[in-house]
Order: sequence, then structure tokens, then C-alpha cells
Amino acid sequence: MKRSIIALCAAVLLGLTGCSDSAANSASKTEQQAAGTEMPTVKIDGKDTHLEFPDSNPPEGLQKTVLDEGEGRVIEETDFVVAHYVGQVWGNEKPFDSSFSRGSGAGFSLQGVIPGWTQGLSGLKSGAKVILSIPSKLGYGPAGGNAQAGIGKDDTIAFYVEILDAFGGDQAGDPNATPEADPASLPVEIEGELGQPVTVKVKEGTANPTEISTTVIARGSGPEVGGEGSRLYMQYSMSLIDNSKSETSYGKAGPFLSTIGGGSIFDGLTGIPVGSRVLVMAPPQGPESDDNKQGLAVVVDILGIDK
Repeated sequence: MKRSIIALCAAVLLGLTGCSDSAANSASKTEQQAAGTEMPTVKIDGKDTHLEFPDSNPPEGLQKTVLDEGEGRVIEETDFVVAHYVGQVWGNEKPFDSSFSRGSGAGFSLQGVIPGWTQGLSGLKSGAKVILSIPSKLGYGPAGGNAQAGIGKDDTIAFYVEILDAFGGDQAGDPNATPEADPASLPVEIEGELGQPVTVKVKEGTANPTEISTTVIARGSGPEVGGEGSRLYMQYSMSLIDNSKSETSYGKAGPFLSTIGGGSIFDGLTGIPVGSRVLVMAPPQGPESDDNKQGLAVVVDILGIDK
């Protein structure tokens, strides 16, 4: 089932923090090492961070220069990745897209981006910094280019990418989270141990909620979700109150990003630590329809927050 129901409840926004001084130092060091090669170098300059190109033609095939190997999890092709990036057509001084210029990074599934990104980032570690040169066949060539971005169908494109975080497609919360809620007292039945994907079924006789409630099922030990404007990454399993429809992100759509303070049912996650498993009960959401006349029961695993 598509994420149609939960999309009514969550404002999924992209965005993370800007680059650090350590990133600038690492990139500067690698620029010297890469001098004279066919690959571009990166100029770290806050919102104006950009690539600088050699006079030579672009290399053939997918090429990458790893500036920093990172120390986090090894990224798989099905991962959800959080990254800062800038992209330019080979030889063009002006970026066609830049998270640095927006002041916030982006979160996305590697299954939903161009093949050059999927192949170029998989196998790296979270925390890595890399320059990618992507041939048109692995970029926008198959789509005939991207006129809005100024990318021709035969253009090689290049990116500088800082991988800020990565989550597995079926990643759940902390397996060592401390249980807080008595399962017998909850209005739902949950299948799935802590640290594993879950399914949720609403207990018979449960009435539609009249207000949003948030119950910590098990408390993690990570940093707490912040207040308004804070962003968090989560997995979920959801059911309508009458169990007529359900959906899950585990192993399918994968983790997603939500922003606190946007009026979604997840605003109550403020102050709850990363790694926690939480039950959110909510009244019917969105426009009137058969689906939306039912309230929601959503079990959430909080995977991470902005770093």
C-alpha cells in the first residue's frame, strides 16, 4: 500500500545542517592530492560551496574521488541517506542544485535517485565525503536531460556529496530500549521485538481517538528530539482504527523525515530520545472520505535526528 494515509499526517521536509570546519579541512587537503587529475576539486565556501573543473574532458564512466572515508555504517543500495550536496554540469561554474545554498541537507532513498547516485554512494560509509562524475547514461540522459536544471541529454554531471547519516530500509529502533508501557494497557497489538520491524493491529472495540496522544512504548538512550523546526527520521507501522487498511515503511518505502512544529501528528515526539518506540493515536485526518473517517494508530521507531 502506498504512503497515502500517513502522508496526510506528516510534513515530510528535507533538510539538515551546514558543513563543518572539519569538512572544509578534509576537502582542502584532498584538492592538493587530486591536482592534475581528470576529476574536479571542491571549494568549500559555505552556501557558495562548488566544484572547480579541470580543462580536460570528463572521464568516461562513473568516477569518484573519496575525500573522507567516514566511520559510520556501510551504505547499501536500499538505504535512506541524509546528505549535503552540490551538483554542476561538467565545466559549468554555476550549480544546478545545491543543498548548501539552501542551508539544509536532503534525505532520500537511494532507490529513488539517478543510478549514478545509487552506484556512487553505495559501499561508502556514513560520514564520507566524495566527488562523483556521472556520465549521462547514469544521470539524466535516459530522460532526455533536465531542461529546468539546464542539463542536456548528453551532459556529464558532477557532485560533491557529504553523507551526514544513513539508515537501512528495514532499520528499527534500539533493541536495548527500556520498556515503559504495559502491552496489555495499549489499544493495539504489536508484533515485532524491539530493534525489529513491527506490525500493528488495533484491539477490537477501540473507539476513534478524539485527540492526538503519544505514548512511549520503550525509551531509547539517544539524543532527544528537539522542538519546533527540529527534524527527525523514523520508521512506522500504521493501521486505521477499524483495521480496514494498514501500511508500513519497514523494508518498503523505508525511513522518512518529519519536521516538528508543522502541525502533524508527530509533533508530540518532542523530547523523546532517539531509539525509542512510540505509539501515536490520532483522530481522522484530512478531507472527508471513507478512509479518513477512521482514526489512526501509528507505531513509530525514532531512528535519528539532525546532526
